[in-house]
Amino acid sequence: MSALNQRLRSRLKERLEEASRQEARENIKSAKELRQPWRRRKLLLAMLLVPVCLLASVSFFELFFRATVTGAFWREEGFCFFLAGCLFWMSLGWLRIRPQLPYVFAHEFTHLLTAKLSGGKIHSWDVGEHGGYVETDKTSAFITLSPYLVPLYTMIVFALYGMTGLFTDLHQTHEWHFFSWALNFKWAWVFYLLAGATWCFHLTFTLDILGTEQSDLLHNGEFFSIVVIFLGNLAILGTLFIAASPTVGWKDVAHDVWHIVSTVWHWIF
Repeated sequence: MSALNQRLRSRLKERLEEASRQEARENIKSAKELRQPWRRRKLLLAMLLVPVCLLASVSFFELFFRATVTGAFWREEGFCFFLAGCLFWMSLGWLRIRPQLPYVFAHEFTHLLTAKLSGGKIHSWDVGEHGGYVETDKTSAFITLSPYLVPLYTMIVFALYGMTGLFTDLHQTHEWHFFSWALNFKWAWVFYLLAGATWCFHLTFTLDILGTEQSDLLHNGEFFSIVVIFLGNLAILGTLFIAASPTVGWKDVAHDVWHIVSTVWHWIF
């Protein structure tokens, strides 16, 4: 009798999984068939944003190279521990440790948060190991693409960093004695490390999910979505770089962009 019950439960589970997959396929199909009035305008906007992406990429890597080579940016505490956090997360990926549930939660919660900020009403939402959903009466490119743009856990780390910094000096050096060794420690290093790990967590999962069919991307057009996602993540990375670099500011960015545009203009005309 127990074996029969086990087979029945197994068949029921298979049917439920098949129904879930069928529903997902139908959602993707309906998203493909959806023709929004703004679809062509979004395509045109994406084409106009491509030169902006190229300009921003060249400017970022040029300033980063200059700050690293001539400004010794690689010696800064923020950069070192941020990079250490990235390497820590990459090492977890190499060990096949990829916690899916935290990413699904961040993805759906960002949908929920941006929908609420846009004035939408949340009817229901759910998070599971293999996916989740948010049902709302409002949708937009900002809502559908926000999880790919906003590194939620990194934002939380910086919020905690800012609030904690109001009450204590996170950059004060503490000396810890361990047997005959004296170790210097700053609490700011922990936040830099967590920022690097969480940002890399966001980046790797975003790249992984972009390789699959997503209704979020299909709603706005895949080309438009990918361009906006690339530009948004580059803007966040550039902001982190400028905040951490003692030699590069927004004036340097404006000067470098103007130099690149002028060079290209004279080269063409």
